[in-house]
Amino acid sequence: MPQQSYLIKKALLSDGWAENVRLSVNDDGFISGLSKNTTAEQGDQPLGMVIPGLVNCHSHSFQRAMAGLTEYQVSATDTFWSWRKTMYRFANLVSPEDLQDIASYLYLEMIKQGYTSVAEFHYLHHQSNGTAYSSVSQLSQSIINAANIAGINLTLLPVLYMHSGFGDLALLDEQKRFGNSVESYLALHDEATRYCSDQSQHSVGTALHSLRAVPARPMSEVISHLKDMGNHSPIHIHIAEQTQEVEQSIKALGNRPVEWLLDNHDVDKQWCLIHATHMTTEETALVAKSGATVGICPTTEANLGDGLFPLREYLDHGGHIAIGSDGNTCTNPMEELRWLEYGQRLLSRTRNISSDDKQRHTGSNLYRQCLKGGARSIGTKTGTLKLGYRADLLVLDEHSADLSGIANEFVIDTLLFGTSQSLIKSVMINGSWKITDFHHANELRIKEKFISATHALRS
Repeated sequence: MPQQSYLIKKALLSDGWAENVRLSVNDDGFISGLSKNTTAEQGDQPLGMVIPGLVNCHSHSFQRAMAGLTEYQVSATDTFWSWRKTMYRFANLVSPEDLQDIASYLYLEMIKQGYTSVAEFHYLHHQSNGTAYSSVSQLSQSIINAANIAGINLTLLPVLYMHSGFGDLALLDEQKRFGNSVESYLALHDEATRYCSDQSQHSVGTALHSLRAVPARPMSEVISHLKDMGNHSPIHIHIAEQTQEVEQSIKALGNRPVEWLLDNHDVDKQWCLIHATHMTTEETALVAKSGATVGICPTTEANLGDGLFPLREYLDHGGHIAIGSDGNTCTNPMEELRWLEYGQRLLSRTRNISSDDKQRHTGSNLYRQCLKGGARSIGTKTGTLKLGYRADLLVLDEHSADLSGIANEFVIDTLLFGTSQSLIKSVMINGSWKITDFHHANELRIKEKFISATHALRS
């Protein structure tokens, strides 16, 4: 017998909106029953307007505590590279306890705003001088603990980070807590995997920081080792984020970053390329053809002055996209999607860039694209209300002023483009309610610990 059953007034299913949907959830948090145009049965709980929750494909949780603290001039021409110096100084102050408290609050924010899963691109590994903790995965454990405290599904992506730049440059002093050899990285990866092995809502994938930070041979060694071990979990990598990175790659490797990656690795649906902002027309088509997902992080890419992803061209080639919060100056996926579209409008000076002949509603098309791509980016059955998929769903405030009287086809458009207020009333993750009537049961305690952890860091 199912653990829970619900009768939903309106639900967004894979084939569109449906009414009077009966949904059952089993003890493992997966959808075990789904029927449309039905009536309530004994024990059913009523729900109003329901949509699937989103995957955040790219997060650096510790950076949440420094949001707003880099918005001042440090050079005549501030760039990503000058911002990075401030970020490094901040990163070296964070303790394992700080990280757990910061990430717990961040994940609470994400859940309240529509993310039900997060891929944590995690590169804080050691003490600030590079010395390993007694437990080599201590900081990874902080992230896993935080996910449990807030209640979000986690794909932990421990990051291999070896050099400060192309040409195998030694790590800078402020990067030492990021660094690992292949051997120590695999040991850390194994220990983190064991730590959450009994928690089915969490998984451990692989992250390669970037081509500038991971040389070709170690990259191949890690990928080959995991493949030989039967590990087919997601592989994420920062790539082609900045034009300077592209220029350095051409000089050091003889190829552009995306070009080099495609030439040297079997890039497929297992891969998620983060940013991929600066691609040629040929690279754009080849990435789409590969089956990889591109993780786009619009507010961070704007904050750092990265540039704009070639979205329309990529979608026209059948490419897969996911959305991420990256530096966590914004933890609202609806705002991320809004600015993904708005950036394209500013670039092209036209409207409704993300719609197409199959789906003319821009918000609906973007949301569906990122539901599907987000699930691909973490290799998990989520992002749709369907038998055998994880019960990750959002209950919208159907009685809000913004959704009152709105036709079904305009609901997602309104959610993304019609309001700056959160319209998410309740959130179910892995079959369990984490937000009920806008409230998390542990919200006050999580907030207090975040304030305490960041007080000294921010001063």
